[in-house]
Amino acid sequence: MTAKIKNARVAAAHEGIAELIVQIEYDNGGISEIALDQMATSALMRSCDAGDIEDIKGHSWDKVRDALQVSYNRYQ
Repeated sequence: MTAKIKNARVAAAHEGIAELIVQIEYDNGGISEIALDQMATSALMRSCDAGDIEDIKGHSWDKVRDALQVSYNRYQ
């Protein structure tokens, strides 16, 4: 099994810019939170074919990782 998206919420980041806080649940029950900027959030929503943040629940952590790479690579 793999880690899955358990929950997500919108939060204010630096200077009030919105970011998505994604909660990841691991097989052993552990939970961590990852902050996604607008570009990473858009990539995640597309890869999950999500209409809203409720639709990303249950998807693999791999999609979060890939979304973070999309955001990071914009600076390359």
